[in-house]
Order: sequence, then C-alpha cells, then structure tokens
Amino acid sequence: MINQSTVYNKPYQNTSNEEAINLRMLLMKYADYWQLFLISFLIALIGVFIYKKYVLPTYDIVATLEIQDISDKPQAEKTSLVDFQQLDQVNAPRVVENEMEILKSNQLIKQVVDNFQLWANYKLKGGTVKNSDLYGESPIKINLLNHTKPITPQKLQFQLIDENTYMLTGDDSNSGKHRFGETITDEIGSWTITANDNLKNYIGSVVEIKVNDPELTVLNYQNSLKVEAEQKPASVINVSIADKNIKRGQDFINYLIYFYKQNEVAEKNRIAKSTLQFIDDRLDSLSGQLNHAENRIEGYRSQNALTDVNAQSQMYLQQIQTNGEKLNDINIQLNIISKLDDYLSQLSNGNATVPSTLGITDQHLVELVQKLSDVQLEKNRLLATLPEKNPAFDPLNSQIAALKTAIKDNIKSIKSSLLTTQHSLQGFKSNVQSSIKNVPVQEHQLAGLGRQQSNKETLYTYLLQQREQIALTYASSSANVRLVDAAHILPLKTSKKYIPFGAAFLFALIFPAACIYGKDVVKNAVTSRKEIERQTGVPVLSEFSYISLNSPTAFNDKNNKDGFILIEQFRHLRSRLTLLNSENVKGAATLITSSVANEGKSFISSNLAIFLANASKKTILLEMDIYKPNISKTFGLNAAPGLTNYLKGKTTIQNIIRKNEQYPNLSIISSGEFIDDFSELLDQEPFQILVEKLKTEYDYVLFDTPPVHAISDALSLARYCDNTLYVVRYDETSRTLLPFIQKLNAEGLLPGMNIIFNGLTGRRDSEGSRYENYYKK
Repeated sequence: MINQSTVYNKPYQNTSNEEAINLRMLLMKYADYWQLFLISFLIALIGVFIYKKYVLPTYDIVATLEIQDISDKPQAEKTSLVDFQQLDQVNAPRVVENEMEILKSNQLIKQVVDNFQLWANYKLKGGTVKNSDLYGESPIKINLLNHTKPITPQKLQFQLIDENTYMLTGDDSNSGKHRFGETITDEIGSWTITANDNLKNYIGSVVEIKVNDPELTVLNYQNSLKVEAEQKPASVINVSIADKNIKRGQDFINYLIYFYKQNEVAEKNRIAKSTLQFIDDRLDSLSGQLNHAENRIEGYRSQNALTDVNAQSQMYLQQIQTNGEKLNDINIQLNIISKLDDYLSQLSNGNATVPSTLGITDQHLVELVQKLSDVQLEKNRLLATLPEKNPAFDPLNSQIAALKTAIKDNIKSIKSSLLTTQHSLQGFKSNVQSSIKNVPVQEHQLAGLGRQQSNKETLYTYLLQQREQIALTYASSSANVRLVDAAHILPLKTSKKYIPFGAAFLFALIFPAACIYGKDVVKNAVTSRKEIERQTGVPVLSEFSYISLNSPTAFNDKNNKDGFILIEQFRHLRSRLTLLNSENVKGAATLITSSVANEGKSFISSNLAIFLANASKKTILLEMDIYKPNISKTFGLNAAPGLTNYLKGKTTIQNIIRKNEQYPNLSIISSGEFIDDFSELLDQEPFQILVEKLKTEYDYVLFDTPPVHAISDALSLARYCDNTLYVVRYDETSRTLLPFIQKLNAEGLLPGMNIIFNGLTGRRDSEGSRYENYYKK
C-alpha cells in the first residue's frame, strides 16, 4: 500500500506555468478592489473635465524659412591670381545646419526676450479659478533699471488706484502707494512701473507681475525652441515653439526671424564695409607701387637707349649680315689684287698668263690690265717668228714696262683703300657683335621690370572689378533668407486631445494599484499558496475561505449559503486527514498549531473535531493553549476541571473528559486553571498516560496548541503526534515567518507537517478561482 503521508509531504516542486498562475492570481487580487479602482477612475475623470475647462491647451506655433545659398548664384569669372572669396566671407556657401544653430543662439533669443520682456508675466487677479493672462494687453509695464544676478522669481501685486498712482501690496518695506515712474529698490534690484495707454480700463483692478530671471528665461526659451530641417539636404527649415498663449508664441517666432534677418544684414554690411575698406587701402598702395614700376622701366629704356629690344636685335642681325657681305667683297678684291701683283712680279721671268680682274671695281685698273694683256699677247705672237733680241720687241717691252709700273701704282693705291675699308668693316663688326651680346641681359632685366609692372597692374585691375562687384551685390542690404510661412498655429493633434484622458486612465489604474501594493509591502503578509510552498517546502493540505458566521462553528450555521462553503472545505480537510492516517486508523494524534496568534488554529481545531465526529469517528479535542482557552469559549465549557487540574493530581482522567450533547462522538478536554509550569508537566508521566489512554479509546486525538513561534509547548507535544496541521492565515501571517516554518520542517521538529491556508478573501481559492456559486446552487 502506498504511504499517503509520503505523498502529501513531498517537497514542493516548481512548475513551468508558475509565473502565469502568479500573474493570474495577481490580477484576481487586484480585481477584489474594484470599488477602489472605480472611485479612482471617477476622481480622475472629474479631474480631466476640470483640467479641460480651466487649463489652457499648449499650441504648437511654427514658421517656415528658406535659407538661400548664394553659392548657387552665378558669379563673375575668377582669375587664378587670387581667390577673393577669402576676403568676402559673406559670399561663403551657407550651411543650413549652421543657420539652424544661429537661430537657436542665446544672443538672438535674448534680443526677443528683452524686446517683449518675456521674463515678466502679467496676470489680472480676480478670476474664479485662474487669473487672466494680460500678455500684450497689460495696463502697466515693469522696467528693470538694474537687477541682481540671478533674480529669484518673485510675484508683485499692484492695485491700480488712478492714472497716476498704484498700490504695491505685500509684506516688504516698499508696500504702499507709489506714483508711476517712481524708482523702487528691493531684492530684484531697481525698477519702475510705467502706465500703458489702456490703463484707464483697469482702474481699481489688481495686476500681478511675476518677475523671473532674464538669463534663465532665455535659457528656457532656448531649450523649448525647435529648429528642424524640412528634409535633408533641402534648405527649408521649420522654426517652432509650444506656448499656451498664441499671440506670445507668434510674436516670439516672428521677431526671432526678424532679428535673425536684421543681424544677418548688419553682419553682411559690416563685412562688406570692411572688405571695401581693405580694397580701397590696397588700391592706394598698388597705385604707388605701379607708378614706381613704370618709372623704373622708363628710366632703364632711356639709360640704355632702348625702344624695342626685339626690333633692335633684328636690326643688329641685319647690320652684321650687310657688314659681312661688304667685308667679303673687300677680301675678294684684295685677293685678286694680290694675285695681280704676283703676276706682275712673274712677268719678267716668263710669259705668264694675265690673271682675271673679275671682282675688281676700279675700272682704270681693269683697263690697264687689259692693255698689258693685249701687249703681252702681241709680244708672244712676234716671238713665234722673231727672236727675243730683235729690236722689234723694244717698243713692246717699253710699253709693257710702262703698263706694269702704272698697274703697280694703281694696285698700291687700291690696296691701301681696300685695307682701310676692311679695317673699318671689321671694327663695325666687333661693335655690332658686342651690342648683340648685351641684348639678352637687357631683355632679361627689362622683362623683370615689366613682370613686376604687369603683376601690379593685373592686381590693381582685379581689385577695381571686385570693388564694383561687391558694391553692387550689397547695395540692396537684403538678407539671404526668404520667409515661406509666417508664424501660425498648428491644429491640436488628436493624440494631445486624449492625453489627459489617457493620464486619467493611468492614474485610475496606477494609484489604487500603488496603494494596494504599498499596503502589501508595509504589511508584508502571505497572500499566495505558491509563495508558502516555495519558501517553506511544506505542501498546503487545505484552504479555508474567510466567511462571516453567526456561530463559532460552521456546522451550526449550515443554513447560511456562505457558511456552506466552509462546511465543504472542512469535509475536504477531513478526507485529506483520513488519507494521512489510513495506516493508523485507531488513535491518530494530530497537532494543530500556528506561528502567532489570530491565525485561526482554534477555529480549525474546533470545526475539524466536529466534522470528524459527524463522520462517526470517535474524536477527542484537547485544549492545550492555557493562555487563550478559545476551545472552552467555543463549546461553552468551564475551564475547570481541566488538563492542568489532572496534571497537578487534583482530579482524574474521567472527570476532565467532557461529552458534547450536540455531537455524541465528540469529547473535549479543556485547559483547566492557569499554571506557570504547564510546559514541564507535559514531559511527565501523567500526561504520557493520558495520551496513551486517549489513543486507545478514540479514533482521532486533536491537540490545539499555543503558537509555536511564541511558546514551545507544541514542540513538547510533537513526540506524541503522528502529523501536524500548521495554520497560515491569508493576508495576516507575515512573510518573515515562512523561513521559521521551513526550519521547523527541515529539522523535523514537528511530525508530518502540512499547512492549512486559512482566511482566503474575495470568495476565491489560492489559485484565484471562484467556486461558491456551485455550492450555493
């Protein structure tokens, strides 16, 4: 046969669906507080309607700008000499991201804040729920002459008495009447109040001015301002801000753009002016340098008698060529004359042929040579027939001698003239060659001077062109920003409309849940069967609901439909207890205890005894808790004679066993009179005899003991018992006691431990399931 005690005392094992069960139990637990959730939801809903009625919505106000990139515009052709864009910073390409950061800059926002005094909030006092915002309509204006840094936010209230005076209300020394324009000094600094044109419409009213620190106000606007590109890499950007006052938001955005454009124009004009001044200064400097270069070229040409170096070089080449030709002719003539002179010298020795006179320009010499040749031919003809000594040759020889003398004289004269001409041509040749050698040096020096003059002239011309271009470009003084859409409000998003309702719904869920959770944390009580089994390792044998009864016993209140639930639950416990003791039917001893008081152990003991007796099981219930004898009260018994009387030897066993008339199979032993050595008596022989006698006469012996955490009596009784029913109460037993229960079980101090989970609320079992409807039917 299977040992049922072993079955019901096996250690608790975690299951795979434990987390899902815990979540379901958690939901069921919170569902029991549905009234709290309903009240919380109604309160939140009322709050939403109040919020919607009296709290102004926050509007998104947006403007659209187009950043015009001037780098995309046609530009004049640039020279390679200098990139003038380095001088003209305004013409640099515009980066949209840079312009977005400029729009969010602290200095730009400060201009708008100071212009509209956004650090001061004006409100008209006297509204039912809230004060009216007077932005743009305030009858007075505060002017800070100087202020402390930082300013602690303060509220000032002014009652407008008439058009000249006002009343400053408050507890400081400046309270009282003041005139408009009067200087007041306090923690803020020095300030005055001036009247606006609409003051007469507010006479007698109270205006509240909240003064904030200007720098902090600028920082707040800087953080709330959004500047975003429409899409990248487009140059269209959106400037937006959220504000409850539409006019204030529109003024802020519009004037932010206005000051942005004004600052851009001012910066552009500053750069243009600086650039033009630089150009003018540079032109003045270049003008002097250009004049100096031109004067150096002029002086060099004059000093070296230069007009055009190339033309003079060509002229030198032509002169040296002509001179060479003339010198060649002279040399030819001198050569011919030299040969003719040699001929004349040879003529006396023989009959040499007369050399040619081709090339000789002197006609007289040519004629003389021709005559000599003719006479010589005549002589040669006669020699052919006559001897050389013949007198006929005398006239010829005389004529030849005369001609030779005449030719020699003429040759001498011509030769002298040719040599003189030759020397002259050679000298001219040397001069021309010397001039040609100096041409490259002069040309190099003149080219250097010309290059300097050309550079100065080119730069001078370029600067003149750029000066005119910049002057024309910036003559209009317009910003490179186009306003696509002025500041306008966007429709409230549907999601924003329902945000308060969503917040109210979350509040209705979170606040009650937080309260319930907080209560559980503070109370730190056990609320889950799984938690008990996981922390102690002891199985839960049975569960009991918390039912309000008209009688201390469930069986006596069986006509109560809710009480019938407990009847069935005790029947369930009776069945489980029978299984635990199936091998020891006669005299099964069960110890019923708990950790602390008020966990329902006496209630469990009394009702369990009744249900065992009703099942024809002879049952006896011993009231072992002499400190709180609740069993006697339940059954209407007198405390004495009881167990303590027997242990002290004042009475017998038969006198302390009391039969119950309503339940024939049930007997009860009350605790008896209080004694201080009760625990010691439990270890003595009279008590052992009592227990052995009861086990032989009764089917079930139930011990209702004191709480084991406070008093050790239950531990003394453990050796007489077969099993233990340990009571844990829902939402009452502290979680800190679970380790104590686990220790009792681990050390085997209480036999056959099983836990009774008592006092479950919400008409649910420990799994969160409802069951009472079935019982009622």
